[in-house]
Amino acid sequence: MSDKKGRGARRSDRPPAADALKEKRDAFLHTFFKRGAELTDEIVHDNRRLREELAKLEAENTELKTQLASDRAIRDLLTKIEHLEREKARLLSTVRESEEITGRITNRFSEVESELESFANLYVASFQLHLTPDVGAVVRHIKELLEQLVGARSLAVYFVDEPRRCLEAVATAGVDAGSVPTIPLHEGQPGGEVQAAVERAFLTGVARVAEGENPPRPAACVPLILGERSLGVIVIYDLLEQKRRFVTVDRELFKLLGAHAAAAIVGAFHFHKSGERIPTPSELRAITS
Repeated sequence: MSDKKGRGARRSDRPPAADALKEKRDAFLHTFFKRGAELTDEIVHDNRRLREELAKLEAENTELKTQLASDRAIRDLLTKIEHLEREKARLLSTVRESEEITGRITNRFSEVESELESFANLYVASFQLHLTPDVGAVVRHIKELLEQLVGARSLAVYFVDEPRRCLEAVATAGVDAGSVPTIPLHEGQPGGEVQAAVERAFLTGVARVAEGENPPRPAACVPLILGERSLGVIVIYDLLEQKRRFVTVDRELFKLLGAHAAAAIVGAFHFHKSGERIPTPSELRAITS
Protein backbone atom coordinates (compact mmCIF):
# COMPACT_ATOMS: atom_id res chain seq x y z
CA MET A 1 0.00 0.00 0.00
CA SER A 2 2.74 2.32 0.86
CA ASP A 3 4.55 1.25 -2.32
CA LYS A 4 1.73 2.38 -4.52
CA LYS A 5 1.64 5.65 -2.93
CA GLY A 6 5.36 5.99 -3.48
CA ARG A 7 5.05 5.28 -7.22
CA GLY A 8 2.28 7.82 -7.63
CA ALA A 9 4.23 10.47 -5.94
CA ARG A 10 7.11 9.85 -8.38
CA ARG A 11 4.93 10.43 -11.49
CA SER A 12 3.60 13.71 -10.27
CA ASP A 13 6.88 14.83 -9.04
CA ARG A 14 8.54 15.16 -12.54
CA PRO A 15 11.38 17.51 -12.89
CA PRO A 16 10.93 20.81 -14.80
CA ALA A 17 13.46 19.74 -17.49
CA ALA A 18 11.14 17.01 -18.69
CA ASP A 19 8.27 19.41 -19.13
CA ALA A 20 10.44 21.83 -21.06
CA LEU A 21 11.62 19.03 -23.31
CA LYS A 22 8.03 18.00 -23.95
CA GLU A 23 7.09 21.57 -24.84
CA LYS A 24 10.03 21.83 -27.20
CA ARG A 25 9.05 18.53 -28.75
CA ASP A 26 5.45 19.63 -29.14
CA ALA A 27 6.56 22.98 -30.54
CA PHE A 28 8.87 21.21 -32.99
CA LEU A 29 6.15 18.83 -34.06
CA HIS A 30 3.70 21.71 -34.47
CA THR A 31 6.21 23.67 -36.46
CA PHE A 32 7.15 20.59 -38.50
CA PHE A 33 3.59 19.67 -39.31
CA LYS A 34 2.69 23.29 -40.02
CA ARG A 35 5.64 23.62 -42.36
CA GLY A 36 4.71 20.32 -43.90
CA ALA A 37 1.18 21.56 -44.45
CA GLU A 38 2.54 24.77 -45.93
CA LEU A 39 4.88 22.81 -48.18
CA THR A 40 2.01 20.57 -49.13
CA ASP A 41 -0.10 23.63 -49.95
CA GLU A 42 2.78 25.08 -51.94
CA ILE A 43 3.24 21.80 -53.76
CA VAL A 44 -0.48 21.58 -54.49
CA HIS A 45 -0.51 25.21 -55.61
CA ASP A 46 2.58 24.69 -57.79
CA ASN A 47 1.07 21.51 -59.15
CA ARG A 48 -2.15 23.31 -59.98
CA ARG A 49 -0.18 26.15 -61.60
CA LEU A 50 1.93 23.67 -63.54
CA ARG A 51 -1.19 21.86 -64.67
CA GLU A 52 -2.69 25.16 -65.82
CA GLU A 53 0.51 26.04 -67.65
CA LEU A 54 0.59 22.56 -69.15
CA ALA A 55 -3.01 22.94 -70.28
CA LYS A 56 -2.17 26.38 -71.69
CA LEU A 57 0.86 24.97 -73.47
CA GLU A 58 -1.22 22.11 -74.80
CA ALA A 59 -3.81 24.62 -76.03
CA GLU A 60 -1.07 26.71 -77.62
CA ASN A 61 0.41 23.58 -79.11
CA THR A 62 -2.97 22.61 -80.52
CA GLU A 63 -3.45 26.13 -81.85
CA LEU A 64 0.01 26.04 -83.39
CA LYS A 65 -0.76 22.69 -84.94
CA THR A 66 -4.03 24.06 -86.25
CA GLN A 67 -2.29 27.18 -87.51
CA LEU A 68 0.42 25.09 -89.10
CA ALA A 69 -2.20 22.96 -90.79
CA SER A 70 -4.01 26.13 -91.80
CA ASP A 71 -0.78 27.65 -93.12
CA ARG A 72 -0.11 24.47 -95.06
CA ALA A 73 -3.64 24.58 -96.41
CA ILE A 74 -3.18 28.26 -97.28
CA ARG A 75 0.09 27.48 -99.05
CA ASP A 76 -1.65 24.71 -100.93
CA LEU A 77 -4.49 27.09 -101.77
CA LEU A 78 -2.05 29.78 -102.89
CA THR A 79 -0.27 27.25 -105.06
CA LYS A 80 -3.62 26.16 -106.50
CA ILE A 81 -4.64 29.80 -107.04
CA GLU A 82 -1.37 30.51 -108.81
CA HIS A 83 -1.92 27.49 -111.02
CA LEU A 84 -5.48 28.59 -111.73
CA GLU A 85 -4.30 32.13 -112.51
CA ARG A 86 -1.83 30.75 -115.05
CA GLU A 87 -4.56 28.59 -116.53
CA LYS A 88 -6.89 31.61 -116.59
CA ALA A 89 -4.24 33.70 -118.37
CA ARG A 90 -3.74 30.91 -120.90
CA LEU A 91 -7.46 30.59 -121.50
CA LEU A 92 -7.87 34.38 -121.80
CA SER A 93 -5.05 34.44 -124.32
CA THR A 94 -6.75 31.65 -126.25
CA VAL A 95 -10.08 33.47 -126.05
CA ARG A 96 -8.48 36.72 -127.29
CA GLU A 97 -6.84 34.87 -130.15
CA SER A 98 -10.16 33.24 -130.98
CA GLU A 99 -11.91 36.61 -130.79
CA GLU A 100 -9.30 38.13 -133.11
CA ILE A 101 -9.72 35.28 -135.57
CA THR A 102 -13.49 35.54 -135.29
CA GLY A 103 -13.27 39.30 -135.76
CA ARG A 104 -11.13 38.88 -138.87
CA ILE A 105 -13.50 36.27 -140.23
CA THR A 106 -16.50 38.48 -139.44
CA ASN A 107 -14.86 41.50 -141.06
CA ARG A 108 -13.94 39.48 -144.11
CA PHE A 109 -17.45 38.05 -144.24
CA SER A 110 -18.85 41.59 -144.07
CA GLU A 111 -16.49 42.67 -146.84
CA VAL A 112 -17.49 39.72 -149.01
CA GLU A 113 -21.15 40.38 -148.24
CA SER A 114 -20.71 44.05 -149.15
CA GLU A 115 -18.89 43.11 -152.36
CA LEU A 116 -21.63 40.65 -153.27
CA GLU A 117 -24.23 43.32 -152.61
CA SER A 118 -22.27 45.73 -154.80
CA PHE A 119 -22.04 43.14 -157.57
CA ALA A 120 -25.76 42.49 -157.24
CA ASN A 121 -26.52 46.21 -157.49
CA LEU A 122 -24.27 46.60 -160.52
CA TYR A 123 -25.82 43.54 -162.15
CA VAL A 124 -29.31 44.96 -161.56
CA ALA A 125 -28.20 48.31 -162.96
CA SER A 126 -26.70 46.73 -166.09
CA PHE A 127 -29.73 44.51 -166.54
CA GLN A 128 -32.11 47.46 -166.14
CA LEU A 129 -30.23 49.55 -168.70
CA HIS A 130 -30.51 46.91 -171.39
CA LEU A 131 -33.86 45.48 -170.35
CA THR A 132 -35.87 47.32 -172.98
CA PRO A 133 -35.19 49.09 -176.31
CA ASP A 134 -37.58 51.89 -175.35
CA VAL A 135 -35.85 55.27 -174.81
CA GLY A 136 -38.33 56.44 -172.19
CA ALA A 137 -37.92 53.20 -170.23
CA VAL A 138 -34.12 53.42 -170.40
CA VAL A 139 -34.10 56.99 -169.05
CA ARG A 140 -36.62 56.06 -166.37
CA HIS A 141 -34.41 53.15 -165.30
CA ILE A 142 -31.41 55.48 -165.07
CA LYS A 143 -33.31 57.82 -162.75
CA GLU A 144 -34.62 54.95 -160.62
CA LEU A 145 -31.14 53.46 -160.24
CA LEU A 146 -29.74 56.80 -159.08
CA GLU A 147 -32.63 57.41 -156.69
CA GLN A 148 -32.81 53.91 -155.20
CA LEU A 149 -29.20 52.75 -155.24
CA VAL A 150 -27.28 56.00 -154.87
CA GLY A 151 -29.79 58.04 -152.87
CA ALA A 152 -30.12 60.98 -155.28
CA ARG A 153 -32.86 63.45 -154.34
CA SER A 154 -32.65 65.64 -157.44
CA LEU A 155 -30.91 64.98 -160.76
CA ALA A 156 -30.91 65.73 -164.47
CA VAL A 157 -29.76 63.84 -167.55
CA TYR A 158 -28.15 66.14 -170.12
CA PHE A 159 -27.58 65.25 -173.78
CA VAL A 160 -25.45 67.11 -176.28
CA ASP A 161 -26.91 69.19 -179.10
CA GLU A 162 -23.91 69.18 -181.40
CA PRO A 163 -25.22 71.68 -184.02
CA ARG A 164 -25.95 74.21 -181.29
CA ARG A 165 -22.93 73.22 -179.18
CA CYS A 166 -24.81 72.98 -175.93
CA LEU A 167 -26.11 70.51 -173.38
CA GLU A 168 -29.85 70.19 -172.80
CA ALA A 169 -31.68 68.30 -170.09
CA VAL A 170 -33.71 65.40 -171.50
CA ALA A 171 -34.96 64.12 -168.13
CA THR A 172 -35.10 65.31 -164.53
CA ALA A 173 -36.10 63.96 -161.12
CA GLY A 174 -36.71 65.94 -157.96
CA VAL A 175 -36.32 69.24 -159.81
CA ASP A 176 -38.55 71.15 -162.25
CA ALA A 177 -37.48 70.56 -165.86
CA GLY A 178 -38.21 74.21 -166.64
CA SER A 179 -35.69 75.39 -164.04
CA VAL A 180 -32.84 73.37 -165.55
CA PRO A 181 -30.83 75.65 -167.87
CA THR A 182 -29.25 74.85 -171.21
CA ILE A 183 -25.47 74.80 -170.85
CA PRO A 184 -23.41 76.27 -173.73
CA LEU A 185 -20.24 74.37 -174.55
CA HIS A 186 -17.62 77.07 -174.57
CA GLU A 187 -14.75 76.10 -172.34
CA GLY A 188 -13.73 78.88 -170.03
CA GLN A 189 -16.97 80.83 -170.45
CA PRO A 190 -18.12 82.34 -167.12
CA GLY A 191 -21.10 80.58 -165.58
CA GLY A 192 -22.48 79.23 -162.35
CA GLU A 193 -20.62 76.61 -160.37
CA VAL A 194 -23.06 73.88 -161.39
CA GLN A 195 -22.90 74.75 -165.09
CA ALA A 196 -19.10 74.97 -164.99
CA ALA A 197 -18.85 71.53 -163.36
CA VAL A 198 -21.25 69.97 -165.89
CA GLU A 199 -19.40 71.52 -168.84
CA ARG A 200 -16.02 70.44 -167.49
CA ALA A 201 -17.16 66.83 -166.95
CA PHE A 202 -18.58 66.70 -170.52
CA LEU A 203 -15.52 68.22 -172.20
CA THR A 204 -12.94 66.17 -170.28
CA GLY A 205 -14.90 62.91 -170.03
CA VAL A 206 -13.84 62.71 -166.37
CA ALA A 207 -16.47 62.23 -163.68
CA ARG A 208 -16.68 64.71 -160.84
CA VAL A 209 -17.80 63.07 -157.58
CA ALA A 210 -17.78 65.13 -154.39
CA GLU A 211 -15.91 63.87 -151.30
CA GLY A 212 -16.95 64.21 -147.66
CA GLU A 213 -20.31 64.54 -145.98
CA ASN A 214 -23.20 66.64 -147.27
CA PRO A 215 -21.54 67.44 -150.61
CA PRO A 216 -22.39 70.85 -152.16
CA ARG A 217 -24.10 71.25 -155.52
CA PRO A 218 -23.54 69.53 -157.82
CA ALA A 219 -22.84 66.39 -155.82
CA ALA A 220 -21.74 64.48 -158.92
CA CYS A 221 -21.33 64.94 -162.69
CA VAL A 222 -20.95 61.70 -164.67
CA PRO A 223 -20.14 61.99 -168.40
CA LEU A 224 -22.03 59.64 -170.74
CA ILE A 225 -19.45 58.05 -173.03
CA LEU A 226 -20.10 56.17 -176.28
CA GLY A 227 -16.86 54.78 -177.62
CA GLU A 228 -14.51 57.77 -177.55
CA ARG A 229 -17.23 60.43 -177.59
CA SER A 230 -18.95 62.27 -174.78
CA LEU A 231 -22.67 62.40 -175.51
CA GLY A 232 -24.01 63.91 -172.31
CA VAL A 233 -23.77 64.18 -168.53
CA ILE A 234 -25.73 62.80 -165.59
CA VAL A 235 -25.91 65.52 -162.91
CA ILE A 236 -26.83 64.76 -159.29
CA TYR A 237 -27.70 68.01 -157.55
CA ASP A 238 -28.65 66.84 -154.05
CA LEU A 239 -28.67 63.63 -151.99
CA LEU A 240 -31.37 62.34 -149.69
CA GLU A 241 -31.11 63.45 -146.06
CA GLN A 242 -30.07 60.01 -144.86
CA LYS A 243 -27.43 59.77 -147.57
CA ARG A 244 -24.44 61.61 -146.13
CA ARG A 245 -21.71 60.76 -148.61
CA PHE A 246 -20.84 58.66 -151.65
CA VAL A 247 -19.35 55.21 -151.05
CA THR A 248 -17.37 52.84 -153.24
CA VAL A 249 -20.38 51.10 -154.76
CA ASP A 250 -21.79 54.51 -155.77
CA ARG A 251 -18.64 55.29 -157.73
CA GLU A 252 -18.75 51.87 -159.37
CA LEU A 253 -22.34 52.53 -160.41
CA PHE A 254 -21.32 55.91 -161.85
CA LYS A 255 -18.65 54.14 -163.91
CA LEU A 256 -21.20 51.63 -165.18
CA LEU A 257 -23.73 54.33 -166.11
CA GLY A 258 -21.06 56.44 -167.75
CA ALA A 259 -19.97 53.51 -169.91
CA HIS A 260 -23.38 51.98 -170.72
CA ALA A 261 -26.15 54.57 -170.35
CA ALA A 262 -25.31 56.48 -173.57
CA ALA A 263 -25.17 53.26 -175.59
CA ALA A 264 -28.50 52.12 -174.13
CA ILE A 265 -30.18 55.48 -174.93
CA VAL A 266 -28.74 55.75 -178.46
CA GLY A 267 -29.45 52.09 -179.21
CA ALA A 268 -33.06 52.41 -178.03
CA PHE A 269 -33.47 55.63 -180.04
CA HIS A 270 -32.24 54.10 -183.31
CA PHE A 271 -34.28 50.96 -182.73
CA HIS A 272 -37.35 53.16 -182.33
CA LYS A 273 -36.50 55.30 -185.39
CA SER A 274 -36.03 52.23 -187.57
CA GLY A 275 -39.52 51.07 -186.71
CA GLU A 276 -38.06 48.44 -184.41
CA ARG A 277 -36.46 46.76 -187.41
CA ILE A 278 -33.66 44.38 -186.58
CA PRO A 279 -30.69 44.17 -188.94
CA THR A 280 -30.41 41.29 -191.38
CA PRO A 281 -27.50 38.86 -191.19
CA SER A 282 -26.03 40.29 -194.40
CA GLU A 283 -26.13 43.81 -192.93
CA LEU A 284 -24.41 42.61 -189.81
CA ARG A 285 -21.77 40.73 -191.84
CA ALA A 286 -21.13 43.84 -193.91
CA ILE A 287 -20.50 45.86 -190.77
CA THR A 288 -18.44 43.28 -188.92
CA SER A 289 -16.32 42.05 -191.86
